[in-house]
Amino acid sequence: MIQTARDLGMGVSWPRTEIHAAFKACRRCKLRGSQLCRIIKDAPVFGTHPPILRRFGRGQRIFEQGKSSGFLGVVRRGYARRSVIKVSGKRILVGLVIPGDIVGGLLGQEHGYDLEAATDIEICFYDSATVKRQLEINQPFRKSLLQEMDHQHQRLLDSLWHNGSLTSRERIIGFLIRAVEFMPTEPLPDGGLVLSMEIDRGDWADLTNTAVETISRTLRYLEGKKLITCLTPYRFRIHDLDLLATIAGVEPPARHAAEGDHSKRMETCFRSLKSDNRMTAVNALAHGANRLNAVMKSMSVQKRGLAKRRPEDVQEEVRD
Repeated sequence: MIQTARDLGMGVSWPRTEIHAAFKACRRCKLRGSQLCRIIKDAPVFGTHPPILRRFGRGQRIFEQGKSSGFLGVVRRGYARRSVIKVSGKRILVGLVIPGDIVGGLLGQEHGYDLEAATDIEICFYDSATVKRQLEINQPFRKSLLQEMDHQHQRLLDSLWHNGSLTSRERIIGFLIRAVEFMPTEPLPDGGLVLSMEIDRGDWADLTNTAVETISRTLRYLEGKKLITCLTPYRFRIHDLDLLATIAGVEPPARHAAEGDHSKRMETCFRSLKSDNRMTAVNALAHGANRLNAVMKSMSVQKRGLAKRRPEDVQEEVRD
């Protein structure tokens, strides 16, 4: 569940006169990118300035493709879209920036994409002078940046796999499942949950390489099969997350992490593909990916006891 300003202890404004007092506001931050802030605070580098909180409204451009951002920052709240413009003039979304992500770049580094606020967004900015000094002296800072680049690269590979090997309906369901890890959720007594989709349908469609109309049809279809309930156009009650993941042919998100451990759950969601049980393009061809239409036939596998069975057994029953 996304953390609020009160949960993170960041409801007060940062003093600008004393660096240690300014960094106190970050002390209880549980976002993944807060590690970078702690590394900067703990390093005895002369001239280091505390982060400055910047807010951008929905649709506002944060930096442009082909230009340097002039800052490095951590997303504290909200979402942003990475996009490129093709020669034809069509916009292509290449990724979603979520809370805890590190954005911006090094001094003079030109970006290969536009970054635009998909919702109202808050970013903790470090100025280019601070970043330059940290790069020159602080080895843990450099290591943290490399780890962040690898982390975002793995997420991009994961997104490419979903868009390249799943059907449009499965991609839509897959994004719905992944959104549980980085968008607001409300657990329910029956084991289900309510998910609040923070981005609009257009971005959802672009990120899954589908159309808004396809998303609407898929949601109506899932609702008709009693898998979800659409409370509002952007709030969904998911009755069985594991079953939904099995239908889409993707891994369910981590469910047993502590409620407050937001950064750990996000890291689990986007970890490298190391497990042989992970559904990959190769495994999908070798073993047969379970498709939604097959699951939804009248002779489909029953929901009871499904979560306790191995994925291979579920696929065998679906084919039968």
